Amino acid sequence: MFARFVYMAAIGLLASFPPPAGASEREVRLDVVSLPLGDVVQTLSFMSGIPVTTVGTLSGNVEHWSVRESGAKAFVKLGDASNLFVAYDGSRIIIAPKQEVSTVVLDRGGRSWKTEQNAIRALFPLLPDDALREDPASGLVLVRGPAVFTKAVEDVLSRQQADSIKVIKGGQLEVLTTNNGA
Repeated sequence: MFARFVYMAAIGLLASFPPPAGASEREVRLDVVSLPLGDVVQTLSFMSGIPVTTVGTLSGNVEHWSVRESGAKAFVKLGDASNLFVAYDGSRIIIAPKQEVSTVVLDRGGRSWKTEQNAIRALFPLLPDDALREDPASGLVLVRGPAVFTKAVEDVLSRQQADSIKVIKGGQLEVLTTNNGA
């Protein structure tokens, strides 16, 4: 009986310590033989501890797929294998089938593209390579993604020259400035 009590106390003590790495850094190991795509997304969310916002319908099956990556990068690998838009904003994953995303044309307002791109990347540390494109001749930016993503990018690009944006990422308040870096 005493040994059982010591065992339960040790487990309780271990459970009270927080995990050493953040959710985006928690390694995920998953081998899938055949599962519906939505179930794989839910499993990755549970294993990584990262909440997921799904836009559209995730249909189809994942066949013979495996991943051994940190949390957010595991979703990116799934997105590459299953033709999904995957973006990570530091606290949640935004995921959508690529055939259900749209392209929005925005004006960068004469501000430096490098500065705007840095502000967007601070808001979304992980996003698809084709999510942002700039036309230097016209000053227009092509944003490709689901509405929740394009709206967030539009909010960043529509700010005044010296505006700042307050964002809560991982429980921490972060201030992004969209000035020209002057």
